Amino acid sequence: MLESSDRPGAIVTISRQDTIQHAAATMRAHNVGCLIVSDDEGQLVGLVTERDIAHRIAAASQSLDGAEVGQIMTDHVVSCAPGTPTGEVRRLMTEHRIRHVPIVDDGTVVGILSARDVMGRQLAEDRAAAEEVAMLSNCLKSIDLNEAAEIVAAEAPKLFGAKNCVLCLRRRGSEADDPELISSNRCPCLDGHMRATDDALEALPSDSFCEDMLPTECEECGGPGPRVLIPLEIRGLKEAGAGSERRLLGYLCMCSLAPDIAANRELISYKAKLTREIVTAHLTNATRYQQARLTSLTDALTGVGSRKLLEDKLQAEFDRAKRYKRPFSVAIIDLDHFKMINDVLGHAVGDEAIRKLAMCMKQEKRTPDVLARYGGDEFVILMPETRAASAQTFLERIRAKVREIRLPQDTALSMSCGVAESDPEQDDPRDVMRRADLALYGAKSAGRNCVKLWDATMARLIDADDLEIEKIKTLQRRVAGLSEKAEKMFMESIWGLVQALEAKDSYAKTHTESVMHYAVGIAHTMELGPKHVDLIRRAAMIHDIGKIGIPDAILAKPGALTPHERTVIEQHPLIAVRILEKMTFLEREVAIVRHHHEKWNGQGYPDGLARTAIPLGSRVIAVADTFDALTAIRAYHETRSIAEALRIMTDSAGYELDPDVVAALTTWFTNISAQCDKEVDQLTLEDLELWPRPGIEGSDDSMRPVSATIGASD
Repeated sequence: MLESSDRPGAIVTISRQDTIQHAAATMRAHNVGCLIVSDDEGQLVGLVTERDIAHRIAAASQSLDGAEVGQIMTDHVVSCAPGTPTGEVRRLMTEHRIRHVPIVDDGTVVGILSARDVMGRQLAEDRAAAEEVAMLSNCLKSIDLNEAAEIVAAEAPKLFGAKNCVLCLRRRGSEADDPELISSNRCPCLDGHMRATDDALEALPSDSFCEDMLPTECEECGGPGPRVLIPLEIRGLKEAGAGSERRLLGYLCMCSLAPDIAANRELISYKAKLTREIVTAHLTNATRYQQARLTSLTDALTGVGSRKLLEDKLQAEFDRAKRYKRPFSVAIIDLDHFKMINDVLGHAVGDEAIRKLAMCMKQEKRTPDVLARYGGDEFVILMPETRAASAQTFLERIRAKVREIRLPQDTALSMSCGVAESDPEQDDPRDVMRRADLALYGAKSAGRNCVKLWDATMARLIDADDLEIEKIKTLQRRVAGLSEKAEKMFMESIWGLVQALEAKDSYAKTHTESVMHYAVGIAHTMELGPKHVDLIRRAAMIHDIGKIGIPDAILAKPGALTPHERTVIEQHPLIAVRILEKMTFLEREVAIVRHHHEKWNGQGYPDGLARTAIPLGSRVIAVADTFDALTAIRAYHETRSIAEALRIMTDSAGYELDPDVVAALTTWFTNISAQCDKEVDQLTLEDLELWPRPGIEGSDDSMRPVSATIGASD
């Protein structure tokens, strides 16, 4: 609102009989661009501005001596009342193409607003609104989805002075009365919100947040308008079996707004946009955390518990049994002839066999029992308060049920099972698993399709002779060596692909190698350690591999990119993820590559991460990438000196770039200048490539040119 405190200084008035020369002199004397023209009673009759005088001077064909203000003044004055919202004043100025609006109270001018006044007030309002909305982000500390939703429903209404609030999220395609998540601060029309349909959610406007008309359900419950309606779309992780992201549609609805806020629609819209970004980002993170947690505890193929769930429950049961001296039993179940099923009937049938076995055991087990997939075709059942003999009877019943399962070609299933009971004197819950595993080995040795209990006679199997142990260790080393060679061959292939990609661009032939060198130099300066340095080096090697999917016309365009072209080129980190996501040994590198275009202020892409939410490796590569872009010749700019590039990056530190990483880059250059006996502003790119040189403390192979490290022998 524009209150009295927003008014400029003294109002300068003039009469219509005064001369134009007098008006110009008055403007200069008071340093204003507009004068109020009043009559003898002091009532507003018009305005005269600098522009009016300038137009008269430009159009005058004779002397201005004696010309009066009344001849050039604007007598149809657009004014506003005290307390008019800033947005409304700006709308008046835009609509009438004017730069000054008098503030009139009962026909008397009490102030005058210029475009500069309005702009300053708008900036102040926006800054205050942004700070206010930022407090919501500070409140959202929980990564539990339900708790986060409750915080939003409690805190978001405070931004709009709203009494009633509902946060509603629904899974696409779910029943209309079955929301995935709904939270409210005691909204009286909660039931009406639960009946929203997919079509209604899809139709919510994305750029209009304030509505005067309320739904019938809200009016019937006495909900006063207007209301703020913020559409939300939460995208989770890809779900097993679906192949698509988990997608939640919904909205944040608030009504019974404070009168002063309800009158300022532009401010409501600005706050709503900021609120949507914060709420969407936090609920997305909470949704993905919830999914990841459930995924880590649930096997994707069968829906039973995961190995992690088993390990957690086994430790808890072991502690309970040891404390109260109570027994529990563990059974390890193996599907017989699983390899033959896969080879003869196909892997799809093999997966179906595993699912049917899991379903059979899930239906037969007791409620307190824990069923988990241990790996491949092996399952484990943890049975609290159960002796081994009772467990054997239970497993025999399951074995009989499994024999009734039929696969294509009338193939029957069977299972082998080993059972072991806990020992109150044992010190490690893994001991009971070892004994159950030995019992399973006994069941397989007995011809499969049976249940065996562990007994002391099986203990001798624990102590294999030295030759067998040595064979196992030798085989482990050979497998590890093969894996290492496969990784090295893959990285060599990737490097060849990167070089081929850059060869097409005459301006970026050594870009990747330069970024690798700078990133490693920064990482060494930050003392990140050899493993982290090598991780950053490998990530830098593949950071632009996604550009293989970007058309050459966009990559090599000499001029500014269009918004569409910018959107296309911003896809290259995600393309890199798609190319490399199956390479599990590059999991950490891929995460760094995905986020190397994020910015410290959260305005980067593809995920808009900010500050330390961005992986450290990504922040290092971002600085290295920026430095190379500034100092290398590009189609769209000439090369800059090292000193000039450092000045530009220092200005961006704490805004787009991590200030600590930029400081490390500066320190690295300072160290190089000391070694080269030069000032920093005298360094050349050739100096950077030569440092550190052999014999300098701290140098190692990771700092040599990439051609010397790719495929180097161990």
